[in-house]
Amino acid sequence: MNPSFSHIKMVAIDCDETLVRSDNTVSDYTVDVLHRLQQRGIVVTIATGRMYQTAKPIGSALKLGNVPMILFSGGLIQELETGCKLFEQTVSVEAVQRIYELAKQYDWHIQSYIDDHLLCHHKTWQSDLYEVQTGAKAEFLGDGLYTLESEPNKLIAIDTVEGIDQIIDTLTPEVGDLVNLVRSQKDFLEIVALNVSKGRALTQLALDNHISLEHIVSFGNAENDISMLRKTGYSVAVENATDHVKSVAHTICGHHNDDGVAHWIKDNLL
Repeated sequence: MNPSFSHIKMVAIDCDETLVRSDNTVSDYTVDVLHRLQQRGIVVTIATGRMYQTAKPIGSALKLGNVPMILFSGGLIQELETGCKLFEQTVSVEAVQRIYELAKQYDWHIQSYIDDHLLCHHKTWQSDLYEVQTGAKAEFLGDGLYTLESEPNKLIAIDTVEGIDQIIDTLTPEVGDLVNLVRSQKDFLEIVALNVSKGRALTQLALDNHISLEHIVSFGNAENDISMLRKTGYSVAVENATDHVKSVAHTICGHHNDDGVAHWIKDNLL
């Protein structure tokens, strides 16, 4: 163990392209390292843009027990095994209606998440991509998607990099006062409630566990991780992270396909 990190009491780790490999698996090595970390009394939490349906298999594969998971990029904190919700902030119906009016106008793929259901208009290459990457099962509602009255946990736009740039430029003046827009991948745009972020959710989780943010290490790769990386006492970007994320983090570990997070934890926290 690196003596410089003897004060660490919690680690918060992003899933996709950080902890999880490109084939949506975690290695036996990573499972072993996180188990040993928990045995040392250090709290492990997942902090992801995923929904419960797709985050739970990762947490279960890691054998983490009934840990709280930060989901929907901070919009929900939910226990892994019991499914108990500890915190939730949804997107307003007003914002959703405005966004879907624009989605119809510009033919955007924007999917919604309500009560742990992934809801899409119709099957597209974007919905196929998301299902393969996360293991989620989409439900296709047609125009019924535009008339739902329940507030979703979040929306996601999926497009080319350039397409996401255009969606951000269009949405910002229209709903920028109602939602947060943040990339979780270069071609994924998370649309969450105003003030929702991984950093804010982690702050709440740390408070609930009586742990100072200075005693937490966070790991990430994408723009939606930055709020978390900036909050914690120490932060680590994976080798495959964006340049912006790397500039925010205190240090860089190995690639997510090479178990970079687990190797850093073994070298510094065990």
